[in-house]
Amino acid sequence: MGEREFNIEPVVDVLAEMAREKVYGPLDLLSRVEDNDEFYMRLAREALYAALRYTSTSGKRVSGLEEAVELALRVMERRPHFAKELALKALAKALSGK
Repeated sequence: MGEREFNIEPVVDVLAEMAREKVYGPLDLLSRVEDNDEFYMRLAREALYAALRYTSTSGKRVSGLEEAVELALRVMERRPHFAKELALKALAKALSGK
């Protein structure tokens, strides 16, 4: 499947909700990704894991989240700075109250 078939917004929504709750750890990890070497990719995976864990603990169901996480990981492996873009977009969404 091509990337255009997936929507990254479920990940942004979860990260934004975490930021609204002042849980910034995953955003901080994503903002530190500089390259696609194993260290930085581990940071990205840990951030997404924390977001999924947060969501599962809250009991909320987020449609399309699994696909969005898979897409985010694939894009970050090719374009590591996408992790920062994801963090910025989520923080902006949290601050805008949307």
